[in-house]
Amino acid sequence: TTNLIGNSLVALQEWPEQKARLIQLIADTAHDPEKRNDIMNAAVDEFLRFEPPNQLGNRRASTDCVVGGESFPAGTLFTLCIGAANRDPAQFDRPEELDITRPNCKHLSFAFGIHQCAGLHLARLEGRVALQTFLIRFPDYKLTAAPVRGGRARFRGFLSAPFSI
Repeated sequence: TTNLIGNSLVALQEWPEQKARLIQLIADTAHDPEKRNDIMNAAVDEFLRFEPPNQLGNRRASTDCVVGGESFPAGTLFTLCIGAANRDPAQFDRPEELDITRPNCKHLSFAFGIHQCAGLHLARLEGRVALQTFLIRFPDYKLTAAPVRGGRARFRGFLSAPFSI
């Protein structure tokens, strides 16, 4: 959740028109909490797609299988590139662009099926509440220095992202 929030705030700095759009949508729905939740849920899903906090997943083939025309024996280890899948142009129109109102944002940031993250609903809720509250309270926040990435391959986040409010 920490990386979701940090990645989102930095992304909004890099895409100022999306930041302005989200702040305006939050203001426009001040008296309609259900609509505001829908807007924030869509934005959080887009942040999860655009800068997923978890970049990689591991799986082991339980049986012999064929992937992409290649045969693999049972027991083969696979590394799934969640970050790359979330930028797949066959799945997403303009995948390299942040669009907080992207329709049908079916990202893989929480995996799916039996491997789906058990905490996904809590993470989305925490992200929605934290981002909405921050943007209402500090709409003019700005980065004061370049953010510093954490340097881990599996998890994508920042060691620091200094903001002025």
